[in-house]
Amino acid sequence: PAATAFVAARAPAFPRPARANVVRAALDLIETPDLAPLFARDARAEVSLSGRVVVEGVERPVFGRIDRLAVADGIVRLADFKTGRPPDEGAPPPRPETAQIALYARLLARIYPDHAIRPMLVWTSGPVIRTLSEDEIAEALAGLGLAAA
Repeated sequence: PAATAFVAARAPAFPRPARANVVRAALDLIETPDLAPLFARDARAEVSLSGRVVVEGVERPVFGRIDRLAVADGIVRLADFKTGRPPDEGAPPPRPETAQIALYARLLARIYPDHAIRPMLVWTSGPVIRTLSEDEIAEALAGLGLAAA
């Protein structure tokens, strides 16, 4: 298939079984039902985002790139993909990653005020999907000195 040719062209030194594992992992990720909206026709990849937030009375710029973004049916889904080891089940996601996606969620909530915001951290091994709760978002923003909006 096309995915096999794509990986072979970009990683010719990888042994064939390793390339097959890469292809299978990528296809498993794309075919995960909870992630389907992020790979739908209208979803976008590598979306640049910028805005400003006030941290302890000082306005600060925020610049970032969202790995996948889908806006449909009154829901904004955003995902940041991670290739490292996922947190253990029940353990909180890492603070830096949580803060990053929480900032993106804050900015997107301003752009889409009438939509639900669903920020996700997705570890490609598995995949392991963590949709951040409103409490986790508020805690991450508070850790950055931002009040929950």
